Amino acid sequence: MESSITLWQFLLQLLLDQSHKHLICWTSNDGEFKLLKSEEVAKLWGLRKNKTNMNYDKLSRALRYYYDKNIIKKVIGQKFVYKFVSFPEILKMDPAVVESGRSSEESVGVTSEPDAEDEDGGGRNEYLHSGLYSSFTVSSLQHSLERHQPIKMEPRF
Repeated sequence: MESSITLWQFLLQLLLDQSHKHLICWTSNDGEFKLLKSEEVAKLWGLRKNKTNMNYDKLSRALRYYYDKNIIKKVIGQKFVYKFVSFPEILKMDPAVVESGRSSEESVGVTSEPDAEDEDGGGRNEYLHSGLYSSFTVSSLQHSLERHQPIKMEPRF
C-alpha cells in the first residue's frame, strides 16, 4: 500500500470503496461526508502511515490543516461531518495541485509527485526551500571569523 498518500486522498479512497461504508459515508451529492466510526477511521489512517498511536483527536487536527488550504471544511453543528470544498472536481485533480492550493485552471499541464509529507511534518519541505532555513556547522562559522579580521581593533579593558 502507498504510504505517501495524504489524509484527504485516503478519506476519498475510503468513501469511494463500498467496503468501508460502515466507517465513512457520503451524506450528500456535493462532497459532504460523515465519519460514522471516527476512531476506526483514525486507526486505519494510522496503519497506512505506520503511526500506531493515531486516534481521532490527531486525525481531526490534521483535517484542520486542510481548512486553510480550502480542501476540506467542517460542517458546522454536525459532529464528524466534513465536506470536500471543490467536489466533484477534486476527483479529477492532481493531488499535488490540490495540496499547493492552485486552481484546476492553473493545473493544466502541471504534473508532479504526490505529496509525501506526513501530517505531523506539515510544512517542513516548504520551510527548507523558503530561504529562511540555514544549515551550518560550528566549524564553518569559526573559519568565517578567521577570514574576516576587524578593520579597527578597540583596546580591551
